[in-house]
Amino acid sequence: MRDDEMTKQKKLLIIGCGDIGNGLAQVVLPRGWQVQGLRRDITKLAAGIEPLSADVCEPRSIAALGPLQADYVVVTLTPAGNNAAGYAAVFEQGLANIVAAIATAPKRIFFVSSTGVYAQANHDLIDEQSETSPDRFSGQSLLKGERAIAATGWPYSNIRFGGIYGTGRFFMLNKVLAGDCAPAEPLHYTNRIHRDDCVGFIAHLINKAEEGDELENCYVGVDDEAASIQDVQGWLAEQLDVAYASKGEPIARTGSKRCVNARLRASGYALKYPTFRSGFEPVLRAWRASTGKAQNSD
Repeated sequence: MRDDEMTKQKKLLIIGCGDIGNGLAQVVLPRGWQVQGLRRDITKLAAGIEPLSADVCEPRSIAALGPLQADYVVVTLTPAGNNAAGYAAVFEQGLANIVAAIATAPKRIFFVSSTGVYAQANHDLIDEQSETSPDRFSGQSLLKGERAIAATGWPYSNIRFGGIYGTGRFFMLNKVLAGDCAPAEPLHYTNRIHRDDCVGFIAHLINKAEEGDELENCYVGVDDEAASIQDVQGWLAEQLDVAYASKGEPIARTGSKRCVNARLRASGYALKYPTFRSGFEPVLRAWRASTGKAQNSD
């Protein structure tokens, strides 16, 4: 490697720079990297990120930024709405606008996708080689996004994260507290990953790419334990010292499946929160702090 290559400041472009993007920036900025964050509301960017204000769904908005260029690009978008049109607008047309605006091929582009691209529903074991035939609009648009990334011809990795949770995300706790847990039957497996592990894993892959290591084109990003929603909510009910109660409505999410993270593990990444129990501990602490509730001493 030439001296000028060694001393050149590395550049990371984060498209849709929200919670995960801000967390990733806070990992690489101390290493001396330049980080650009593209989003509509740039007031929500973490300190040190160079702001790029644009709407990925508007070609003229993207074009106004001029040609985009970076050593690495991370695409972590959110849909324009929780419907087919909202997903298609961002993960299909919006992504096409972004790809068209990138002037030169990055060393690698990372696309944050979801385990929602899998429709299996019979507690199947799922990995990167499993069939992807999503039956919901969200998974269908995400799979189209994955294919659009692959079609660029650039080095790429699509990362299929499970359900993301973490400190400040109290949705599951609120459901348990409201007595809105899943009924005991049918058993429904879920797949999770802590927000900090989403950030950590992407940073890990960027570091591996910088070191010249081979990366896979696809990773399933989940923790070590595909637990049932009943186990998760039952454990949370115990921690919150409330009864496990259900309103009788079955899970209305994608099918019950058990995703396997063997490829993530093989990459050398060590999960900070390998199970939902370890991951929800800081969530519970933050909830107790925000509500002023002391932990049960029993």
